[in-house]
Amino acid sequence: MMVKTQAIALKIRPWSHTSHVVTWLTPDHGRTLTSVKGACRPKSAFLGQYDIGYTCELLFYARDRGGLHAIRECTPANIREPLRVDWRAGVAASYFCDLVAAVSVPMQEAQALFDLLNRSLDNLCDRMPGTGHLLAFEIALLDRLGILPDLSLCPICHTPERTWIRFSLASGRALCAHASAVAVLEPAVTLHRDVVTSLRDHLSPESALHLPHSGALALGIRRFLGLFIRYHLDLPPAARRVAFDLLDEPSTERKPNPNDPVAKGADHEMRHAC
Repeated sequence: MMVKTQAIALKIRPWSHTSHVVTWLTPDHGRTLTSVKGACRPKSAFLGQYDIGYTCELLFYARDRGGLHAIRECTPANIREPLRVDWRAGVAASYFCDLVAAVSVPMQEAQALFDLLNRSLDNLCDRMPGTGHLLAFEIALLDRLGILPDLSLCPICHTPERTWIRFSLASGRALCAHASAVAVLEPAVTLHRDVVTSLRDHLSPESALHLPHSGALALGIRRFLGLFIRYHLDLPPAARRVAFDLLDEPSTERKPNPNDPVAKGADHEMRHAC
């Protein structure tokens, strides 16, 4: 079956000396893999027609049972040149694409994910990206997947004078005296109240850009989201750590102390390490 669709290039890996396997995100067929034979030959029709972060018009022969599809035509519709000029934009784009490639499903509708990634990559071309853009994308992705953490607090158990709050990674909500016996045994982390409050007030893709970018509070928020994503999406932390380290914005403020209780709380006393 011949399929024509828009597609965003997520990953490119060698298949032979002259060929590639490209991972795409398409709105109607989800994560799609195509073989591009002879892609690296000097006279190849595909030379320069795709790269990480490109949105392309893709024409391919779809196999009935999925797997590796054969590409016929590829025409770039949006090459996003700043991603190849600004290294910071390139780092953020690579992390976005890697994250979407890990959570998308082959041969299933993915219009919401496609629109999110398409818009996020465009935004990287318009401004200098920082760690706030990574956090905003992660929150938007969790929202699209329907697994945003519930940061509402029990008015009886989580009174204002209570500084530390136990948060269940499995159920995605704060633990309190009303939690079931099973919930108490779930994997959990201890969060500083300021982390919960700040993240709750910015738990939308639009306001997430205004989350703290430096200091102990920012480090606590980042660690908590990293643990939550790792638990629910089963993703290795290496790529995320590298992206945040590279995009850490220079600041004249003191660097956050890893032993600061606000920053340390997100992974303090972790139960049943995920």
